Amino acid sequence: MLAIPPTSGPEPRFWYRCRACGHSRASDWPDLPSDLDGTSCNSCGSEEITLFEIATRAAIRLPRPLIPPPVRYRCADCGSGGLTSDGDTCPACLGAGFL
Repeated sequence: MLAIPPTSGPEPRFWYRCRACGHSRASDWPDLPSDLDGTSCNSCGSEEITLFEIATRAAIRLPRPLIPPPVRYRCADCGSGGLTSDGDTCPACLGAGFL
């Protein structure tokens, strides 16, 4: 039976893969940095990489996709106030003021 020698350091927590060139390797980060801007591939320098947390298999895609702001339309019945002229809840928007 072969004996496997112990590794010299802690096990890697993250793995990254470049979507441009396909290069992948284990990352030596103990935790994810708070600012991931400027993170790039060591092979080609591309910023299009995907980070994987090994334990949970969670994926972080870089650069982060932009989330568009929600589109809210003002209620035409109550004028975005949420109440009718009688002081009741607007039946069209249910008191939210937008649709």
